[in-house]
Amino acid sequence: MLRAGAPLLLIALLSGCLLPPEPVTETGRDVFNLYIIVLILAGIVFVGVEGFILYAIVRYRRQPGDDVLPEQHHGNTLVEIIWTLIPTVIVFVLFGFSMATLGDVEARSEEPGVTIQVDGFQWNWTFRYEDGTVVNAQGGEPPVLAVPVNEPVRVVLNSLDVNHAFYVPRFLIKRDLIDLGENGRDNELEFTITEAGEYAGQCAEFCGTQHADMVFTVNAMPRAEYDAYMEALAAGEPPPGGGGDCETTIEIAARDIAFDIGEFDVPADTEFCIAFDNQEDIPHNVAIYDGGEALFTGEILNTAGSIVYNVPALPAGEYRFICDVHPQAMVGDVTVTE
Repeated sequence: MLRAGAPLLLIALLSGCLLPPEPVTETGRDVFNLYIIVLILAGIVFVGVEGFILYAIVRYRRQPGDDVLPEQHHGNTLVEIIWTLIPTVIVFVLFGFSMATLGDVEARSEEPGVTIQVDGFQWNWTFRYEDGTVVNAQGGEPPVLAVPVNEPVRVVLNSLDVNHAFYVPRFLIKRDLIDLGENGRDNELEFTITEAGEYAGQCAEFCGTQHADMVFTVNAMPRAEYDAYMEALAAGEPPPGGGGDCETTIEIAARDIAFDIGEFDVPADTEFCIAFDNQEDIPHNVAIYDGGEALFTGEILNTAGSIVYNVPALPAGEYRFICDVHPQAMVGDVTVTE
């Protein structure tokens, strides 16, 4: 029982890692539901087939004294019809759900809220908005694709060299970027994000030696914040919430439910910035506490991404910085000096 039960328990535990991430788009929810349907049907087939195999092994195993073959059966028309009909029905059910989901994914609105030209190249991205705003990577940081929530967003995808792929794990949809020439038609992808936040994106088509560096961030925000963000970009100003110039900037990264530093010092009575990099698809933030009182609470990043927090001036003293989501595991010391 132990030899048989341990592998089965391990398989059950590992199966919990096989679900896709929680989607944040309407079409992503449809894809997630289709995945669950496929998983349930596959589980029924697995249990049925393995169950009959185990039953046959136990029921018809050789017993002491069995020296002759049991009665042999050569075919059973009814059983053969049943085991042909069952997979046929399953295939047609999956086909129907798949076509319905594909229809939702490929649907296009008459007037999307935002249309953005996305150019992929070795090994970065350029985002071109309808108002002429162009976004590229800055200072070694990945480019940010700003979009409004609860509105259809259409991205027109074009490669400037080799094949690439536009992929945001929380969207559950991937679409290729292919250089089809002057007479070709660029791929398009339309989605509606339902939750504000920052979501990590990447190229999902191996495109050369620096393929792993071809990343970007999707910053989804309410329409009012989006309009202010785009106005600031057009005026060449720091986007709201993006952090302005700071005399002191502390860099903190989160990985494996831990901060990469355990302490930092800042001057007293002076505003400073925290450049926070969440390197995993687990919610994290940075907050500063004086005992049980929160002096500063940074926005929680629900997935991998970066943000710059503007922290107000603090009086001299000893404080703690923590992640509000994992306060026991992620904590460090802050020293504010005179």
